[in-house]
Amino acid sequence: MPDDERPPFHLAFPCRDVAEAVAFYEGLGATAGRVNEHAGILGFFGHQIVAHRVPEVEVQQGIYPRHFGVMVELDVLDRIEADLRRLAPDTTKRALRFPGEGIEHHSLQARDPSGNVLEFKTYTDPDAPFAAADDVRIGDVAL
Repeated sequence: MPDDERPPFHLAFPCRDVAEAVAFYEGLGATAGRVNEHAGILGFFGHQIVAHRVPEVEVQQGIYPRHFGVMVELDVLDRIEADLRRLAPDTTKRALRFPGEGIEHHSLQARDPSGNVLEFKTYTDPDAPFAAADDVRIGDVAL
């Protein structure tokens, strides 16, 4: 099935406060759907993400193992960075990973109000994310 015919994915994630999570993601351009005190459904880059309130969100130390985001064009990454620097100035970091190499990409990372890690990427070569697996390096910027 061609990528443009694939249905949207659904991702659920924990949050400490649904209204706070909805407001944060709306600040990144998400659109709120059904929202109640237990969960909030958001349209996010054509996909559905759902913030589920939990008593306590376990905040991981770095980007791994759990994070989510979207691969976007460089101008979109710049706009997202501006939004994140307003919404999460203390946790927003950007790096150019593997400069000059086939897997070169901009990595923009931040945390939402509940500590969930977000990563947005722009690859210099648009085919790099799904190219042959002869280069097995995967890197991160520690948050």
